[in-house]
Amino acid sequence: MQFVEKQRRRLGFALRGIHYAIRTDKSFRLQWYGVGSVVAFAILILTPVSSTELLFLILAYFLILITELQNSALEYALDHLHPETHDNIGRSKDMAAGAVFLAGLFLVVVIATLLYTRVMSDLQARDVPSSPSQLETVSP
Repeated sequence: MQFVEKQRRRLGFALRGIHYAIRTDKSFRLQWYGVGSVVAFAILILTPVSSTELLFLILAYFLILITELQNSALEYALDHLHPETHDNIGRSKDMAAGAVFLAGLFLVVVIATLLYTRVMSDLQARDVPSSPSQLETVSP
C-alpha cells in the first residue's frame, strides 16, 4: 500500500507541474495549444491516418512538450539561483532552447514526410509523371 501511495503522490507532483506551466509559462502554453492545434490540423489534412503515422505525430508533439517543460524548469531554476546575467547561464538556456527547436524540427519533418508520401501516392495513382525521365518526348 505504501508503494501505491508514493506513486499517487508522484503523479500529483507531475500533474501540478504541468498545470503550473500551462498557467504561468507563455512558451509552454504556446506549445500546448499552438502546436497541439497544428498536429490536430495535420491529422485532419492527412486523414485517413494509419496508427503508425498517428504515433509519429503524437510522439513529435509530446517531444516538444517534454523539451519545453524541461527548458522552462531549467530557466526558472537558473534565474532563481543566479539572477544576474552570466555568459554560462545564457549558454545553458540557449542549449535548452535549442532542444525545443530540434523537437519542433522533428515535428516539421514528420508532417512534411507524411504530406510528401500522400502527394507522391496521389500522383502515382493518377499516373502523373513524377520525374522528368518519365515524360515522353514529343516530336514536332
